[in-house]
Formats: sequence, C-alpha cells, structure tokens
Amino acid sequence: MEGPIKPLAAAVRWSVISLLCFFAAEGAVFRSGLYLRYLQPDSSTGQVENQVYWLRHLAKGLDPDVAIIGDSRVAEGFSATAAGTATGGRLRFWNLGIPGLNQRSWYYVLRDADPDRNRFRALVLALDHYTDDDDAFGELSERMTDLSYLVGRLRLSDCPGFAASYKDWSNREQAFAGCLFRGLTLRPDLREFLAAPRARVRLARLARRDGLTWLNGYTGIDQTMTGIEADFVHKVVKFPPGMSGMAMYSVDLTVMPDRLPYAGATTRYRKWALGRIAARYAGTHTKLIFVQLPRAPLPVPDGSAPEEFVEWISRQPGVEVVPEAVFQNFERPELFGDGLHLNATGRKAFSAALAGVIAGMLEPK
Repeated sequence: MEGPIKPLAAAVRWSVISLLCFFAAEGAVFRSGLYLRYLQPDSSTGQVENQVYWLRHLAKGLDPDVAIIGDSRVAEGFSATAAGTATGGRLRFWNLGIPGLNQRSWYYVLRDADPDRNRFRALVLALDHYTDDDDAFGELSERMTDLSYLVGRLRLSDCPGFAASYKDWSNREQAFAGCLFRGLTLRPDLREFLAAPRARVRLARLARRDGLTWLNGYTGIDQTMTGIEADFVHKVVKFPPGMSGMAMYSVDLTVMPDRLPYAGATTRYRKWALGRIAARYAGTHTKLIFVQLPRAPLPVPDGSAPEEFVEWISRQPGVEVVPEAVFQNFERPELFGDGLHLNATGRKAFSAALAGVIAGMLEPK
C-alpha cells in the first residue's frame, strides 16, 4: 500500500506549492500596487485609479473640498474650474465623474480617496432622475462592468460582500473570482501593456503627472441639439437634417425612454448603494447633497415611478436634497451636445449654477 501513497503525496505537495507560488506571483504583480501605476489611463480601471491617486496625493485646500461624483453626465456636464471661479475661489471643486461609473462603485472610490472621511466639506451625488424608474436595459445591481472599475480598489475582505451584491449566481461567481484574482479582470489591459510596455509606462506616468490639469482644462462638447422637437402625444422626436444616427439614438433614449412598470428594483438598489455612503459619512463634517442633473435636451414628462429613494435619503442625518426643479431650466436643445450630455455652453452655465447652490447651502445660517 505504501507504493501509490508516496507519488500521491508528492503530487499533492507540488500542487499546493504551485498554488502558493501562483498566489504569491499574482499578489506581487496585481495587489502590491505596482501594476496599477501603469494601467491604460483612459480605461475604466485607470480612470478610477488616477482619481484616487490625485485625491490622496494633492494637499487639501484651506477649506475642505467639494466633490461631485457620477458618470459621464458629470464628466461632460460639470467643470470644476468654472465652479471654482463662480464662487470666487472660496471653494475648490473636484469632478469625480467617470463615464459608466455605477452607483455601487461610488462607495469604494470615496472610501479609498477619503479614508479619514475629512477630505470633503460636501459630496454632491448626482442622479440622472429622482424618480425610481427601473432600467429598461436590466437591473443596475447586475452590471458586471462595475468589476472593471473597482478591481484595483476591492480588498480581499471586500470580495464576499461585493459578490453577494449580485443576485444572479453566475454573476456572483464572476465577481468573486475577478475580485480574488485581479489578474483575471486585468488580463485585457495586461495584453496591451505587454505589446508596448515602454509606451504604456510613459503614457501612464504622464497621465499621473498632468491628467488632472487636462481634466480641469476640458471645456466640453462643441455641438448642440438645436432644432429637435418632440411630439409626446404620438411619441415621435423630430430631428433637423444632418444629425448623426448616434445623436438621434441618444435623444430617443432620454426624451422618449422605454418605461417599465415600477417594481422597486431601482429603489432597493439606491437605498443599498447610496445608503452605504450616507452611513459612512454620518456624524462627520461632510454634508451629502443629492442633485438631479439636467435630464435631456427637452423637458421630459415624469413617469409613474415614485421618488421613494429621495424621500428616504432626505431623512438621513447630514443629507440634503436639491429640489428637482432647480436645474430643469437647463433641459434645452442649445445646452446639450447629445441626448445625454450637456455641451460646452451648458457645462459652463450648469457648473456655475450648481456652485452657487452648493455655496449657499454651506454658508452659515
């Protein structure tokens, strides 16, 4: 009986050693922070990592900063420079808008960018609409793209909870594996890196050094939606000649959205994802301010979904909600560059207006 046992024991031993070596190598490359310095800067992971880096390494102002966090609507529609100018330099603003950054991701970004919970005097959390309309493209809680944004921020201790935030079991498995082994999620980026490592290193270093200046110097989309009209009775949008197919599609999505019967999925998701942020900053000097962004290049009729989340979050300590009507006057074709995003003119005007509202909420009463 001893004959077969020794080869089996040796095989088990070498399997364990190989697995440990794999863990060590994977951790050395992807969990040491080494590789995260050289990500493609405009990738989803790279944008998150650079934002966290800048916030962790740039000194705070005399007063704590004000940050607005959201997706591409914030990235395109808000100018930190214009907002600061509008307040006479009394407040320093951060644009934490990253295209595709979902609300589940906001908590992790803020946790690592502001570990001591004292970086910000106010955090502005930008919603595309206050009504809890369920997403026609699937539940927000099931978006696997969140893993790509967060892979550099998720700690080993985060993996079980992050995976459990998905309902679908296949999504849970993918989320857990991608969190546990960062290399699985970063494999496409690694392939690009290995194809031209010197060029990537130069680009990544340049982005770390100058990227924030580039972002703050960006002026916005140089086109308008002037000429579009909507017939809400017949559910038809009329477009002027020469408008691109992509622009027309984006207008259809926002002006004539497909509305699902309200089932509460968005309400539950928002309470979980954004409630975590409210709980984290409860009892601190950071005020949380919720704002409804300009929704579309034309005024959009409200759907039948309630504003249950907004009503709930407004009762939490340290939270204020800007009335939804405040920025609806920006829902005009000449201020939008497509169906989703403010253009350069809208960006500058909205940033100044938002800065004025925030400054008024932060002044002593």
